[in-house]
Amino acid sequence: MSIIELTIPLPNENLVTATAYVLPITTQKNKTFPGIVLCAGGSFKHLSQRENTLAALAFHSRGFNVYSLNYSLLSSETGSLYPAPLHEIASTVAFVRNNAKKLNQDPNAIITLGFSAGGHIVSALAGTWATVKLASELDLSNESIKPNAQILAYPLTDLTSFFTHKSTEINRITTIPELMNTQKLVNTKTPPTFIWNSYTDTAVPLSNTLGYIKQLAKNKIPFESHIFSSGIHGTVLANSLTARPEKGPADINAHVATWVNLAIEWAFSQFRNS
Repeated sequence: MSIIELTIPLPNENLVTATAYVLPITTQKNKTFPGIVLCAGGSFKHLSQRENTLAALAFHSRGFNVYSLNYSLLSSETGSLYPAPLHEIASTVAFVRNNAKKLNQDPNAIITLGFSAGGHIVSALAGTWATVKLASELDLSNESIKPNAQILAYPLTDLTSFFTHKSTEINRITTIPELMNTQKLVNTKTPPTFIWNSYTDTAVPLSNTLGYIKQLAKNKIPFESHIFSSGIHGTVLANSLTARPEKGPADINAHVATWVNLAIEWAFSQFRNS
């Protein structure tokens, strides 16, 4: 395994970084690998290292290159957060694809994975990668910024459901109407999706997942969804490795932990013939 700090160019001479966990080529059979561009959660205020690092290593150990994106966060010194995170994830997908050979990466097997608030960023790209507007803002082609599939883990997709009656908080994240609810961005170009949450998640309303699933079905996008009957928000791998001390046993749930295997099986099935 190689761990590489990537520096990715953005418009207006800005930069974003990502930590890349790159698999080595060990046989003639395995010349490239599928990849995951990972966006951790953290309420747009910080990046959860349990997701950014531990989840990344879990997927890496199962045959994926993983690129943990250090996307922009809320700051009292700046205006609305978006479109910066959207530009950053799109540019990262393009960077990985354009540097596929150096990264032992299959350029046609790039998955985006978003946890919680990171799910908002991932689902925003899923709904806008094919637009002329986003590609022109980045001076990149639509095909270069295209995610081949996406995985959404307890995602925040509708800001109005989370920041109820708090328009100021929403405007700190985005003043772009179409980004306030990424469910409305789902279209026929949205990539195949794996999405899951827990029925008992009280932090991000379940409607964020169910509403997104509804739009996937409406637009005839292939998807796999799992709503677990128990579990709290932010369980990550739902095992002792990612359990938070303050949450105790509530963060460990063997049934919820199966989402990782399910997502990996699903992901490999997307690229079986690639």
